[in-house]
Amino acid sequence: MLIQSLRLFTLVAVLSLLPSLCHAALQDEIQVYDDAINAKGEASLEIHVNSTPRGIQTPSYPGEVMSNNGVRVTPEFAYGLGNNLEAGLYISYVNYDSKFQYAATKLRMKWLPYQEEHGDYLFAGVNFELANVQPQFDQSRYNGEARFIIGKHFDEWLVSFNPIFGMPLSQPYVHQAPYFSTATRVSREVYQDLALGVEYYSGFNQINQPVNYQNTEQMGFLMMYYDGKPIAFQAGVGKGFSNSTDSLTLKAIFSIPLP
Repeated sequence: MLIQSLRLFTLVAVLSLLPSLCHAALQDEIQVYDDAINAKGEASLEIHVNSTPRGIQTPSYPGEVMSNNGVRVTPEFAYGLGNNLEAGLYISYVNYDSKFQYAATKLRMKWLPYQEEHGDYLFAGVNFELANVQPQFDQSRYNGEARFIIGKHFDEWLVSFNPIFGMPLSQPYVHQAPYFSTATRVSREVYQDLALGVEYYSGFNQINQPVNYQNTEQMGFLMMYYDGKPIAFQAGVGKGFSNSTDSLTLKAIFSIPLP
């Protein structure tokens, strides 16, 4: 009981520090975080792929590379550190000007102190991320993100919710208020290793600004999740529901087995 209380206190303390913690426009990773985490010494490789057949074509700042008709590929290497910690590295590439070009490097640390398989009622934790993004994809070169994770399995059902706080870390944007967004997944296992579900992503802009639905990013996905062999993957089709969201987005994540 004492250990669980200390975990909860630490998680609340981290939450209270959020205003001093990213908001990046680069759509290199479209994913709801759940209770998946590598054990100590375990390594994994995921390939994130997404494209935007129909997207917004008007840049929000001079020189911005838009998602419309673009393809983004991001390898992610992750390694389990033990003590409910996992480190990750992303290297993102974007296909524009008829060739793939480097877009960003991101480092992350996932902490999951509450896990159902350890006897907790639900799973909960946080993922911290630092990003170095090329200027054609984000006005702020350096960004940080704190993505909270909370969810639960109900028999064949999985519900996971991510409240996300992000902040630019480059001048002159570093003193802006944090951005807030959410990511939600609800899925059900229909066969062994196969689940179907929906995901919804909402961006609410900066936390000190009034919310105008049509000026925020709102996108829903129909999803399929396969957790079997030889390669686990998830794939989905997304539709935008506001004027500030790409109309059609396709995404997939492939989990490559490592020795």
